[in-house]
Amino acid sequence: MTWRWEYDPAEEYVVGGSPPAFVAEIETRADELVRDASAFYLDGASGPTQGECRGRPPSTR
Repeated sequence: MTWRWEYDPAEEYVVGGSPPAFVAEIETRADELVRDASAFYLDGASGPTQGECRGRPPSTR
């Protein structure tokens, strides 16, 4: 069984003419989120409770 998004829009529709540097930065951030979530749940630990936030503070860029 494979998993996929029910709605999978074309890349051009999503980025809509955004500057390449902006798109690259968003892709980098998305990769970081996926990597952090994978590492956090890898050991089977339960996630944060509702209303609780864990992890590093948001970037101040």
